[in-house]
Amino acid sequence: MIITTIFVFILALVLAELEIQIEGKNGWAKDLPTWKPDHDKWYVGMFSKMMNQKEITGYHLSMFSFVFLIFHAHFFFGVDWTWLGELVALSYYFIFVALWDFLWFVLNPHYALKKFDGKHIWWHKKWVGYLPVEYYVGVAISGILYGIASYIYGVPFIVWVVNLALLIGLTLITILIYLLFTGSKARDL
Repeated sequence: MIITTIFVFILALVLAELEIQIEGKNGWAKDLPTWKPDHDKWYVGMFSKMMNQKEITGYHLSMFSFVFLIFHAHFFFGVDWTWLGELVALSYYFIFVALWDFLWFVLNPHYALKKFDGKHIWWHKKWVGYLPVEYYVGVAISGILYGIASYIYGVPFIVWVVNLALLIGLTLITILIYLLFTGSKARDL
């Protein structure tokens, strides 16, 4: 599982960097020529509620679907689908989304961590402490899904805890490497 977690982290890094190249300083597809539906459509309200009041865009719908498919690809490459496998895949998916989003800010030269707050990031509407509420929700859903797998199938929950700690550790290492290679100081983040 540690190799899987390292792979998930690298995937989040690459996808965050790809999104930075696409969006630049204008997060949440603000200036992209992407589909944005009428606000009076029923699915717009449903998406907005699920995404903590964020606007639906074709870009984000495509990206979230693409990532969802990535986390299910192994079922189409010879791994038998099981409820246990589904719970683990979904658990990784939800923690990945929070990680991927956070790394977008860590690596984006227009933001970095010094602008990681509700004042500079208009699309994250609700914050708890220093993080958008979506991050807590994603990690909580991930833990609950893995907890269900642990309870039903006997998968040790400590594996999820270790994977979360590893993702946090890799994120901190990424921040340090960013500081070293950009010549920034910790106060600049």
